[in-house]
Amino acid sequence: MKKTNPILPAIAAVSQAQTDCSRGACYPPSNDLLLGRAHQLHASSTCGLIGSEVYCTPYLQLKMKCCTCDSQNPNTQLAHTVQDVLSTSGPNRWWQSRKEVSPVTLQLDLDNLFQLDHLVLNFKGPRPNALVIEKTLDKGRKWQPALYLATDCQKAFPGVHTTAPLTMDDTFCYTLPPAGANPYQDHTIEFNPLRQYTYVPAPNSQKIEDVSGLTGLRVRLTELGDVPRLPGRALSRFYALKEMKVMGSCMCHGHANRCLPEAYNNPLSSAIQVNPLCDCQHNTAGVNCERCADLYNDLPWRPAEEGNTHTCKRCDCNNHAQRCRFDQAVYEASGRRSGGVCEDCMHHTTGPKCDQCAPGYQPNPRSRMDRPDACIRCICSAEGTVNGGRCDDSTGSCLCKVNVEGPRCDHCKRGYYGLSGSKPLGCSKCSCFIDGSLSDVCDPVTGQCPCRPHFHGLNCEVCSKGYWKSFLSGRCEPCSCDSTRSYSDTCDQETGQCQCRPGFGGRRCTECPENTYGNPLVGCQPCQCDTEGTLPEVCDKKTGACSCKPGVTGTHCDTCSQGHCDSFPACEMCPSCFFTLDAQRQNFSLALERFSSRFPSRPGGAGDLGNFGPRILALESSLVLIRNSVSLPPTTAKQINDALSLLDKLRDQVDKANDDLSPLVRTPDLDSDLNKLKALLDSLTVMYEAKKDAMTNIISPTDTGRFSAIKNAYDQSTDAAKKVEASGNTMNKSADVREETMDLQNQVQPANTRDLDKLNQNMASRPDLTPVAKQVCGSDRSEPCTPLQCEGRELCPPEGTTTCEKQEQMCVGALPLSKRADADAKDVKDQLNKLTRNITDTAEKLQEVQDATNQVRQSAEKLSNKMKQTRDGLEEDLKETRDIVKELKDFLSDPSSNLTQIQEVSDWILNAKLPLSLAALKKKLDELKSLSANLPDSTAVLKEAEPQLDMAKKLLQEAQDARDTALSVKADVDELLEGFSSVEESVSGLEDKLQNITDLIHNLNDSLTKAMDQLAPAEKALDDVSTLIKPMKPQLGKLKDLLQKADQQAQDAQENAGKAEDEAGAANEDLLSLEKLLDRLKDQAAASGTGGEAGPVGDRLAKLQQDAGTLANTTENMTNALEDKADTLRLLQDEILEKSTRLDGLDAKLKELLAKLRKKAKDLSTCQG
Repeated sequence: MKKTNPILPAIAAVSQAQTDCSRGACYPPSNDLLLGRAHQLHASSTCGLIGSEVYCTPYLQLKMKCCTCDSQNPNTQLAHTVQDVLSTSGPNRWWQSRKEVSPVTLQLDLDNLFQLDHLVLNFKGPRPNALVIEKTLDKGRKWQPALYLATDCQKAFPGVHTTAPLTMDDTFCYTLPPAGANPYQDHTIEFNPLRQYTYVPAPNSQKIEDVSGLTGLRVRLTELGDVPRLPGRALSRFYALKEMKVMGSCMCHGHANRCLPEAYNNPLSSAIQVNPLCDCQHNTAGVNCERCADLYNDLPWRPAEEGNTHTCKRCDCNNHAQRCRFDQAVYEASGRRSGGVCEDCMHHTTGPKCDQCAPGYQPNPRSRMDRPDACIRCICSAEGTVNGGRCDDSTGSCLCKVNVEGPRCDHCKRGYYGLSGSKPLGCSKCSCFIDGSLSDVCDPVTGQCPCRPHFHGLNCEVCSKGYWKSFLSGRCEPCSCDSTRSYSDTCDQETGQCQCRPGFGGRRCTECPENTYGNPLVGCQPCQCDTEGTLPEVCDKKTGACSCKPGVTGTHCDTCSQGHCDSFPACEMCPSCFFTLDAQRQNFSLALERFSSRFPSRPGGAGDLGNFGPRILALESSLVLIRNSVSLPPTTAKQINDALSLLDKLRDQVDKANDDLSPLVRTPDLDSDLNKLKALLDSLTVMYEAKKDAMTNIISPTDTGRFSAIKNAYDQSTDAAKKVEASGNTMNKSADVREETMDLQNQVQPANTRDLDKLNQNMASRPDLTPVAKQVCGSDRSEPCTPLQCEGRELCPPEGTTTCEKQEQMCVGALPLSKRADADAKDVKDQLNKLTRNITDTAEKLQEVQDATNQVRQSAEKLSNKMKQTRDGLEEDLKETRDIVKELKDFLSDPSSNLTQIQEVSDWILNAKLPLSLAALKKKLDELKSLSANLPDSTAVLKEAEPQLDMAKKLLQEAQDARDTALSVKADVDELLEGFSSVEESVSGLEDKLQNITDLIHNLNDSLTKAMDQLAPAEKALDDVSTLIKPMKPQLGKLKDLLQKADQQAQDAQENAGKAEDEAGAANEDLLSLEKLLDRLKDQAAASGTGGEAGPVGDRLAKLQQDAGTLANTTENMTNALEDKADTLRLLQDEILEKSTRLDGLDAKLKELLAKLRKKAKDLSTCQG
């Protein structure tokens, strides 16, 4: 078919894909981006998605053909989905929109950035009158037009330039060439995004960067194409696209000459799609080569240009980094020569270019900075040095912080701890408690001070649990709380007071409560003391003796002691004479002390614990050492744990003995228990030493490698031995199986040989294949035929021999029967194809009838609307006419109207000529009334056609069902042949039904045509009435303007008349005064009798009288003239009223006609179809 000239020549973004990327920008070759992406192409309208639709197009000359579109199943030939526009869809496939639907959008979502070279749109149906090609760079969030196309750009896209753009930001509308005589022929439109910017002074690479990139493409079809009009029916208008090609490649910004191949894994398609991933060159990276590679960011990234690759430059990282980043500030500071900053420097280097040693490392004097061993570990500690572990470049010595020492500055000075880089002085000073620590030197790492016994805490300032610190001694002493008389074995850390149970007191809870004494187990008694003369403890807890204050004495501390002579409780010091007696008392006291010193001490005093303590401690330390050093068997470990438990019990006994005041009684069995423990310890020690020596020999530094090699060799040897042993078992089993197999073969083989020989002998005489051949291939052979011997004619007839014709009644053999069935199937298939074509034609005609019915309904509605508009116009004109007539009547009947104006209006009415005589207007109205009465009842026509359409649809459905039944016949050969006979009968019946459908369709077409023919004259008559009445409107307008002007002049005249009346009144008053003056003058003249004066006065009076007479005559003449004018105006008024009466009659007739038209319009508007 003839195609239109392309609007844009098919020139790629680059004339030929450059394969040499070394000279400048290079681009991958173009391919169809649609391939493999059919599921990403969408259309806003597709025919036949919700039901079949019929489309009619021209056929030959003044004919048309109608086709069905049914896209509910996209795999059928009647489907026209958007996926059919792919170049791989095959011939006779296209996409088609629904009829009369506009605008329609075709959208391709690419999901990645691609470069568009050109777009090819091959339209099948009428080419659109206007369309817009749009693209998106943000995956559909925002679309921008790339090109407008229209047959009339000014009409379709007003405001869009029609000249070629001169900048890259401009867009323009391309004027499509004429579609030609046949708008339904194929038309091809090609779009090249670069071609329209030919006159823009910019490099080709820049144009590609600015206009070729896209992540989605959209074609908006905004106006349906024009189609010719055929007599009696209308052609279908729609959009149809036969093929769409989106030629492009991966977007690489001029840095790649190919896209990396990638097989598309969509199971619905086997096509190979264009991969968005570029094979980047010029040291670039990324999906679209949109950035420099990791180690090539010394210059900013730029797209390649003609003659300049803009290759990314490698950062100078001295071979110590694998990536770098571009820093604009560094780039500007270097004079725009280098902006790379190395990241993740390796080999203990640092700096923007990895040209410095990291903290804790120093330059290697035996290497270079670009080698892996450029920096060696520095001996200085980073935490303990003032410069972060750097060594002095000249001396190599370390500069320690104030509280740090050592050649490497790696430990704290004596009395300091906690080396840390965050501490300005390096270490913190120890703060040991003097009374609780053994020294002022703490652990250099943790700061823990060496605590005395029963002290703990970081600074040894707290007593251990069960001890308290005496204020006087400063040492931690045991609480020694009574276990049964106190709540716990802990006491107050400052006072040593235990928490006593009720009924007990004292520091250790071994005494009675305060102000009582005695044995708390038996019962405490209240102290019989005067509390004013006692100390805080009141009395002795055991004896109850009162504890008197100094200067107080007595059993109850209620009297002053010797030397104090004042009354109780003051008890002031006695005079000096008392001291003589006191000296004598002291002598007696000394004698008592000497006497008490002769008493023997208690046997086995406190602290005499024998030698049990040291032995227990030695045993305990040895057992702990063994347990922590050697991994022991479970039994041995249990023995050690039991021994340690026993030692804990012994220690508790020792502690209890220390606290007990009574002499320690030696336990008879204690020595034996200790001896047993000593023996067990000796045996464990021997075992420990043996294992230790063995481990030392094994893990000797010089033999480690040998031991590992020997162990590996031993493991491999063991594994090999196990495999050999396993394979030996397998070999033995294999030999046994082979032997059993040979025995079985010797037993079975002779019998099998005999059976085989017997079978060969039998096959020479049987089975006879001749009967089978007769059943299979219809053979007429009579001689026997066996597998080993078959002489004579062939078993089956030769290929091509006709053994079973259709007309034959007898047909033998499965093969002939199948061939006959195949021939019958072909015949039925041909008939079914013919039937399908007939059904399709009938469906198209049925669709035409449906369209015609819709057209009749639309025509009726159009006529109804037009009648309504005409009725509204007539009513408005009549209303305006009535208003003008009423205004005219009011004007003529108004007594204040000016006679001149009345004369002017009357003359205009008499001279005015109506555009149509009254008789002609009545004739047209009568014609319209007659046509209105004879209008066809479209409701009846459509109701009459509706059952016929339903019957046609039903018959058509029956035909389709019968066709489907014929296609679904599947059975054995005999049933199939019988089925074919029934199918032939069904086909004949279907043809009859289709003929009936055709007849019904013709009848419906005739009825609808008649209805259309009758509607046309009514519409024409209505137009004629409107044409006749239309010229009256200007005349009525002129009359209305004239009346308005006359009304205004009447108002002005009324105002002037008022003024004249006022002036006449004033003149009348003047006249009366003149008459009075005249009378007075006459009287004066008669009374004076002087002749000389009477002459002039008489003349003046005569002249005044003459003037008064003249004025009276003039007034009378004007009055007569006005009366004549009034008569004339009365005649004109009567004539105008007569004409108004005639207009009133015409108004009534028009109202009657409008009422009939309104009723007919209502009937037409309520028809159903």
